[in-house]
Parts: sequence; structure tokens; C-alpha cells
Amino acid sequence: MTNFNKEKDFIAIIAPASGCPEAFIKLQEIKKKLEIQGFYNLLIDDRIFSNETLKFFSAKKEIRQEIFINALLDPKVKIIWAFRGGYGCDEFIFDCLDIKPVCPKILIGYSDLTSVHLLFNQQYNMKSLHGPVLTSLLPPHYQELNSIIEVLSGKEACIALKPLNKIITPKIDGVTIGGNLTILTTMIGTKLHPQTNDKILIVEDVHENGYRILRDLMHLKHAGIFQKLRAIIFGDFTLSDENMESAILYFCENHIAAIPAYQASGIGHGKVNHAIVMNQEAIIEDNYLKVASPFSLDFFSK
Repeated sequence: MTNFNKEKDFIAIIAPASGCPEAFIKLQEIKKKLEIQGFYNLLIDDRIFSNETLKFFSAKKEIRQEIFINALLDPKVKIIWAFRGGYGCDEFIFDCLDIKPVCPKILIGYSDLTSVHLLFNQQYNMKSLHGPVLTSLLPPHYQELNSIIEVLSGKEACIALKPLNKIITPKIDGVTIGGNLTILTTMIGTKLHPQTNDKILIVEDVHENGYRILRDLMHLKHAGIFQKLRAIIFGDFTLSDENMESAILYFCENHIAAIPAYQASGIGHGKVNHAIVMNQEAIIEDNYLKVASPFSLDFFSK
């Protein structure tokens, strides 16, 4: 059980990937949102948006890496929350493989943070929370903070599933893994190659057309990702094309016919993005995914 106490523990806000226009203004809006919910202990490095190189980075690699490692090594920090995704995490995470976090940390984020989830789950053997990055709480996304607070408070995530094949399995248990399909594909063959034996794989994506989704799924298949998989859940594939759904169904029917496959709304880049604990025991039963929370939030303590 990982406990967060609002009086003594800190949230480190990091920007390990991209920045965005008006980043400092958005950061102030985010701070207000968190403070309304009682999260006052926020740790923000002054260099978070000190971009001096490529415009799609929040800061140069060395700074992003140092801020991330400082959060891992700071005993006051219990939550590490990403400002946004975009691109950039995989530029430095392989330099963090030998870092030893001083205590259990809770990573929060999704999209490009998928590679950091793998670092937490497989290298550090810690849980992480696949859920909104901080900019997703603001317009135009308006993803909700409540689902994260509920999971941090110990509430089980329970998400409705739609079967994509006719495999009859009364109950499936496994450990959660996954995130953004494109990022998972780029991790194939690296030191963070997804370890999926006896896992429930959850995937989502954005701005990827049907043929690209199918291409990535085929690459995962050829890399052996599905060989001992318990089940796969397809979240939202937002801003795709008219071939997206048929491409996923085609793959399920022709390439992983023996693996239970499901669709779940509200996981990914849509307006709803359910918070799901990764590297956590989960159950699929009666067309619901149930993921227990290993967290405890001393939220209203005085």
C-alpha cells in the first residue's frame, strides 16, 4: 500500500516530454485546480520550461532527466505527475535504468509517458497510474481529476467492456500493462521491451489511421507480445479514420483469435480518461475490468 499524506508529502510536477504554448500560464491554472482539491505541496523545478533546443521539448534532455531523477530520489515526493505528453521521454529513460528510487512513488500520466510506465513497472517494480496528464485537465480536453482522486483514495476501477470475439472465459485474471500503442511498439527490442506473459494488455492511441494501427499490432505480434497474453483491451483510438474499427476487428479475428479481446470507452485521449493502475492484479469478469487500488490518500487529515 502506497500512502499519500497531503500535509507532508509532495507532488513533483515534471515535463519529461513536450512543452506547449503559454506553458507557464497553464501551469498556474493547474496549480489552482490542484489546490482546490487540497494538493498544496507542489514541487516544480524553475527549469521545467527552459527549452533551448528543439521546440517540441519542454527543456533540453539533461534538464528533463535531472528533474525526473531528483523526484525519484527526493523522499518527500510521493507522486510524480507529468505536465503533458507529446514526445521526449524515451530520450532519457534508458539513462535511468539503474536509478534506485528512495521510496515507492506514484507516476501519473499517459501517452508518451507509456515508456516511463514501463520503467516504473518493469525496472523499478512499482505501480503507476495511467491517467490524465496535467494539461488534459484544462481546455480543450477537460479530462476529470475525480477518477484519479478516487483511485488514489483506494477505490477500485471498474470499466465496462465490449467483447470483440466469441471466446467464452468466465473470469480472466492478470497484471495490467500497456498504454499508447505507438510508444509500446517503439519499446520492442529495447531494455524496456514489454513483458506481457500472464498480463492484461491495454492499448490506446490518437491521430493514427487504421492501417498504421494494424501495422503496429502486427509488429507486436511478430515480436511475441501476444504469445502468453491473458487478454487485450482496446481503449479509445481518437482522431483516427473510418478504417480504425475494422482494422482492429480484422486483427482480432485473423491474428489473435485465441486471445480474449475487448473494447473499452474512456481510456486514452478522449474527454474521459479513466485512471487505471498499471502493474497491478486485475480481473475481467461479466464484461467488466476491475483493477484494485494499492493506494491510500490521507486527504482530509488535519
